[in-house]
Amino acid sequence: MARSVYSAIPNAITVLRLVLVLPIAFAILDGNYTLGLILFTISGLSDGFDGFLARRYGWGSAFGKLIDPLADKLMMIVTTVTLGILDHFPILLMVLIIVKDLATLVGVLAYTTLAGFPKIQPTWLGKFTTAAQIILLVSVLLNLAFPEMLPESFFLAWFWIVALMTALDGISYLWIWTVRLEDDPRWKDSI
Repeated sequence: MARSVYSAIPNAITVLRLVLVLPIAFAILDGNYTLGLILFTISGLSDGFDGFLARRYGWGSAFGKLIDPLADKLMMIVTTVTLGILDHFPILLMVLIIVKDLATLVGVLAYTTLAGFPKIQPTWLGKFTTAAQIILLVSVLLNLAFPEMLPESFFLAWFWIVALMTALDGISYLWIWTVRLEDDPRWKDSI
Protein backbone atom coordinates (compact mmCIF):
# COMPACT_ATOMS: atom_id res chain seq x y z
CA MET A 1 0.00 0.00 0.00
CA ALA A 2 2.75 2.49 0.96
CA ARG A 3 4.66 1.84 -2.27
CA SER A 4 1.64 2.75 -4.42
CA VAL A 5 1.15 5.98 -2.44
CA TYR A 6 4.78 6.98 -2.90
CA SER A 7 4.80 6.00 -6.58
CA ALA A 8 2.43 8.93 -7.05
CA ILE A 9 5.32 11.33 -6.32
CA PRO A 10 7.38 10.57 -9.47
CA ASN A 11 4.13 10.39 -11.46
CA ALA A 12 3.10 13.85 -10.22
CA ILE A 13 6.50 15.22 -11.25
CA THR A 14 6.07 13.65 -14.70
CA VAL A 15 2.59 15.16 -15.03
CA LEU A 16 4.10 18.54 -14.06
CA ARG A 17 6.54 18.09 -16.95
CA LEU A 18 3.60 17.47 -19.28
CA VAL A 19 1.86 20.59 -17.97
CA LEU A 20 5.00 22.68 -18.63
CA VAL A 21 5.10 21.80 -22.35
CA LEU A 22 2.65 24.50 -23.45
CA PRO A 23 4.01 27.27 -21.19
CA ILE A 24 7.48 26.59 -22.62
CA ALA A 25 6.14 26.88 -26.17
CA PHE A 26 4.12 30.02 -25.37
CA ALA A 27 7.11 31.69 -23.68
CA ILE A 28 9.27 31.02 -26.74
CA LEU A 29 6.55 32.17 -29.16
CA ASP A 30 6.11 35.33 -27.08
CA GLY A 31 9.84 36.04 -27.30
CA ASN A 32 10.31 35.55 -23.56
CA TYR A 33 13.35 33.30 -24.03
CA THR A 34 14.54 33.64 -20.44
CA LEU A 35 11.24 32.26 -19.14
CA GLY A 36 11.33 29.55 -21.81
CA LEU A 37 14.86 28.61 -20.73
CA ILE A 38 13.88 28.52 -17.04
CA LEU A 39 10.79 26.37 -17.68
CA PHE A 40 12.69 24.05 -20.01
CA THR A 41 15.45 23.66 -17.42
CA ILE A 42 12.92 22.93 -14.66
CA SER A 43 11.28 20.38 -16.92
CA GLY A 44 14.61 18.73 -17.72
CA LEU A 45 15.69 18.61 -14.09
CA SER A 46 12.32 17.17 -13.08
CA ASP A 47 12.92 14.31 -15.54
CA GLY A 48 16.11 13.36 -13.76
CA PHE A 49 14.51 13.78 -10.33
CA ASP A 50 11.44 11.62 -10.98
CA GLY A 51 13.63 8.92 -12.51
CA PHE A 52 15.93 9.01 -9.49
CA LEU A 53 12.98 8.65 -7.08
CA ALA A 54 11.47 5.80 -9.07
CA ARG A 55 14.75 3.85 -9.24
CA ARG A 56 16.21 4.68 -5.82
CA TYR A 57 13.11 4.00 -3.76
CA GLY A 58 11.30 1.56 -6.03
CA TRP A 59 8.48 4.05 -6.57
CA GLY A 60 8.09 3.18 -10.24
CA SER A 61 4.71 2.32 -11.71
CA ALA A 62 3.25 1.08 -14.97
CA PHE A 63 1.76 4.55 -15.50
CA GLY A 64 5.16 6.15 -14.96
CA LYS A 65 6.88 3.77 -17.40
CA LEU A 66 4.37 4.77 -20.05
CA ILE A 67 3.93 8.49 -19.38
CA ASP A 68 7.57 9.44 -18.59
CA PRO A 69 8.99 8.83 -22.09
CA LEU A 70 5.88 10.41 -23.59
CA ALA A 71 6.39 13.56 -21.50
CA ASP A 72 10.07 13.68 -22.49
CA LYS A 73 9.37 13.33 -26.20
CA LEU A 74 6.50 15.80 -26.12
CA MET A 75 8.68 18.40 -24.38
CA MET A 76 11.52 17.86 -26.86
CA ILE A 77 9.36 17.85 -29.98
CA VAL A 78 7.22 20.86 -29.04
CA THR A 79 10.29 22.90 -28.07
CA THR A 80 12.14 21.88 -31.25
CA VAL A 81 9.15 22.67 -33.48
CA THR A 82 8.52 26.00 -31.74
CA LEU A 83 12.14 27.05 -32.21
CA GLY A 84 12.09 25.75 -35.79
CA ILE A 85 8.94 27.70 -36.68
CA LEU A 86 10.63 30.88 -35.43
CA ASP A 87 13.74 30.05 -37.50
CA HIS A 88 15.93 29.54 -34.41
CA PHE A 89 16.52 25.85 -35.19
CA PRO A 90 17.50 24.25 -38.52
CA ILE A 91 14.37 22.94 -40.23
CA LEU A 92 16.09 19.85 -41.64
CA LEU A 93 17.36 18.86 -38.19
CA MET A 94 13.89 19.49 -36.75
CA VAL A 95 12.38 17.20 -39.40
CA LEU A 96 15.02 14.51 -38.74
CA ILE A 97 14.31 14.54 -34.99
CA ILE A 98 10.54 14.40 -35.51
CA VAL A 99 10.73 11.64 -38.15
CA LYS A 100 13.00 9.54 -35.93
CA ASP A 101 10.70 9.96 -32.91
CA LEU A 102 7.55 9.25 -34.94
CA ALA A 103 9.20 6.21 -36.55
CA THR A 104 10.08 4.92 -33.07
CA LEU A 105 6.49 5.43 -31.92
CA VAL A 106 5.08 3.70 -35.02
CA GLY A 107 7.58 0.89 -34.48
CA VAL A 108 6.41 0.34 -30.90
CA LEU A 109 2.78 0.36 -32.06
CA ALA A 110 3.55 -2.10 -34.87
CA TYR A 111 5.47 -4.37 -32.50
CA THR A 112 2.60 -4.25 -30.02
CA THR A 113 0.14 -5.17 -32.77
CA LEU A 114 2.27 -8.05 -34.03
CA ALA A 115 3.62 -9.54 -30.80
CA GLY A 116 2.32 -7.66 -27.76
CA PHE A 117 3.74 -4.73 -25.84
CA PRO A 118 7.56 -4.87 -25.94
CA LYS A 119 9.89 -4.44 -23.02
CA ILE A 120 11.24 -0.98 -23.80
CA GLN A 121 14.78 -0.24 -22.71
CA PRO A 122 16.61 2.80 -24.01
CA THR A 123 20.04 2.14 -25.47
CA TRP A 124 23.15 4.07 -24.47
CA LEU A 125 23.13 5.68 -27.91
CA GLY A 126 19.51 6.71 -27.35
CA LYS A 127 20.38 8.24 -23.98
CA PHE A 128 23.37 10.11 -25.41
CA THR A 129 21.28 11.31 -28.36
CA THR A 130 18.58 12.64 -26.04
CA ALA A 131 21.23 14.32 -23.88
CA ALA A 132 22.82 15.90 -26.97
CA GLN A 133 19.42 17.16 -28.13
CA ILE A 134 18.70 18.64 -24.69
CA ILE A 135 22.11 20.35 -24.60
CA LEU A 136 21.40 21.79 -28.04
CA LEU A 137 17.94 23.07 -27.08
CA VAL A 138 19.25 24.59 -23.84
CA SER A 139 22.11 26.21 -25.79
CA VAL A 140 19.73 27.70 -28.36
CA LEU A 141 17.45 29.04 -25.60
CA LEU A 142 20.46 30.33 -23.65
CA ASN A 143 21.76 32.15 -26.72
CA LEU A 144 18.31 33.63 -27.39
CA ALA A 145 17.97 34.78 -23.77
CA PHE A 146 21.54 36.10 -23.65
CA PRO A 147 22.52 36.92 -27.26
CA GLU A 148 25.95 35.96 -28.53
CA MET A 149 26.80 34.04 -25.39
CA LEU A 150 27.90 31.07 -27.48
CA PRO A 151 29.82 31.31 -30.78
CA GLU A 152 28.25 30.33 -34.10
CA SER A 153 30.92 27.63 -34.52
CA PHE A 154 29.54 25.88 -31.42
CA PHE A 155 26.08 25.68 -32.97
CA LEU A 156 27.35 24.56 -36.36
CA ALA A 157 29.32 21.72 -34.77
CA TRP A 158 26.56 20.76 -32.33
CA PHE A 159 23.85 20.73 -35.03
CA TRP A 160 25.93 18.24 -37.01
CA ILE A 161 26.67 16.11 -33.93
CA VAL A 162 22.96 15.94 -33.05
CA ALA A 163 22.01 15.17 -36.67
CA LEU A 164 24.50 12.30 -36.87
CA MET A 165 23.57 10.89 -33.47
CA THR A 166 19.83 11.14 -34.22
CA ALA A 167 20.24 9.31 -37.55
CA LEU A 168 22.41 6.57 -35.99
CA ASP A 169 19.97 6.24 -33.08
CA GLY A 170 17.04 5.78 -35.46
CA ILE A 171 18.93 3.15 -37.48
CA SER A 172 20.01 1.30 -34.33
CA TYR A 173 16.45 1.18 -32.96
CA LEU A 174 15.18 -0.12 -36.30
CA TRP A 175 17.82 -2.85 -36.25
CA ILE A 176 17.30 -3.78 -32.59
CA TRP A 177 13.50 -3.95 -32.82
CA THR A 178 13.55 -5.93 -36.08
CA VAL A 179 15.85 -8.53 -34.50
CA ARG A 180 13.76 -8.61 -31.32
CA LEU A 181 10.56 -9.13 -33.28
CA GLU A 182 12.11 -11.98 -35.27
CA ASP A 183 13.20 -13.63 -31.99
CA ASP A 184 9.98 -12.93 -30.06
CA PRO A 185 8.10 -16.20 -29.49
CA ARG A 186 4.79 -14.31 -29.52
CA TRP A 187 5.50 -13.20 -33.10
CA LYS A 188 6.66 -16.66 -34.16
CA ASP A 189 3.52 -18.24 -32.69
CA SER A 190 1.25 -15.82 -34.56
CA ILE A 191 2.59 -16.56 -38.06
